[in-house]
Amino acid sequence: MIAKVMRGSDTYGLLRYLYGPGRANEHIDPHLVGAWRPLGVPDPGRSPDAALPTLARRLDQFVAPDTRTRHVWHCAVRVAHDDRPLTDPEWNTVARRIAAAGGVAPHGDPRGCRWIAVRHDGTESHHIHLVATLKRQDDTRPDIHNDALRLRDECRALEHHLGLRTTGPSNGTSDRLPKRGEVEKALRRGRSEPARVLLAREVRTAAVAAHSEDEFFAALRDEGVLVHRRTDGAELVGYAVALPDDRNDTGEPVWLSGSTLAPELSLPRLRRRFAAAAPPEPGIGAARAWARLRRCLDEARQRTPGDTMGRRAETAAALSDAFTAVAAAAPRPLRPGLRAAADAWQQAGRLPCPTQQHPQAARLRDAARTLIRTDGTPDTQDLRGVLDLLDALAADLAEWYTAQRWAPQRHRAELTRTHLAAVALDDPCAETG
Repeated sequence: MIAKVMRGSDTYGLLRYLYGPGRANEHIDPHLVGAWRPLGVPDPGRSPDAALPTLARRLDQFVAPDTRTRHVWHCAVRVAHDDRPLTDPEWNTVARRIAAAGGVAPHGDPRGCRWIAVRHDGTESHHIHLVATLKRQDDTRPDIHNDALRLRDECRALEHHLGLRTTGPSNGTSDRLPKRGEVEKALRRGRSEPARVLLAREVRTAAVAAHSEDEFFAALRDEGVLVHRRTDGAELVGYAVALPDDRNDTGEPVWLSGSTLAPELSLPRLRRRFAAAAPPEPGIGAARAWARLRRCLDEARQRTPGDTMGRRAETAAALSDAFTAVAAAAPRPLRPGLRAAADAWQQAGRLPCPTQQHPQAARLRDAARTLIRTDGTPDTQDLRGVLDLLDALAADLAEWYTAQRWAPQRHRAELTRTHLAAVALDDPCAETG
């Protein structure tokens, strides 16, 4: 969750924008989800009799006309593009807590500033806009000093309270979220997802499949991804990737480094991954590869409950490889749903505690690597068994996350299970490749 504060001097103009279609028709169903009082505040989004000028006058009531300079406090609050949509009551809770944290309407203070919260259900993300006028109803000024810092802390608390993606840098587990401009650019280009999301998926798939840096970079090029290697003299010190059709205003590729896609996709982390990879085993067909992954998942489920925290964390991380491999190797009709499950698991498998490498997790990673490098149709029983075990492990780990009070990871694990449940096995032996 991100809160961005802006200041202005035109209450009516801001309301007209918020209740209008937006610059790119992104304002869908604008309506109030909160205000300085629970009843009696006009909502132009729900009532044709509620005029914008009337609402603006009521907000400005305590602001003297000759002092209306930067008196409008505007705070946009949004969740990640793939977080669950919040309900109106949940957004009301968010709005009240943000208004209190920002200093415009402290909890339990009936004389705070007048404010409203307008919800937009746009294609970018579900979000709200808080509009407050900076004059309290007791004719004093509100204390908004350091409001940005307080809002950042409150957003983190709300993320945990609502089970949303973490955006703070405090524990290094949050996903790298697409910025608004990236989302809007994807929509203009007709892509269903921002370049950052597509690239993270391609890079992660290549990493799971590769045994070495050379294999990794070759796999990316085979998928049409542009690769830039950053060197210091003769030494490779980093890399960046881009989509061929994602260009800036001067026509240059928009490069994203691996570390900005996800922490585990940085070059140092990839090198540790490749160093631990078992040598490739030639001649393993799809049937053996699926059966091996099924055995490894079953072993993980039996052993994980008795493991230490570090070993469990490593198993959760290795499970990310399994999700990625299954999404890439499954029959084509199942891949969209399985990709969604794999994407959701990435943060669920990234925990705020040290990992401890152990043989069982290494075998699970090797089985995922073997599977993603094979072609062919899986055995129906093994395919169903793998999906059932992925769901069971996600459920087991979600229960553990709850006990550890890791709300973002628990939410992502539950979201993963939702995507798995939606995967239809109408034709589990459909053609692959």
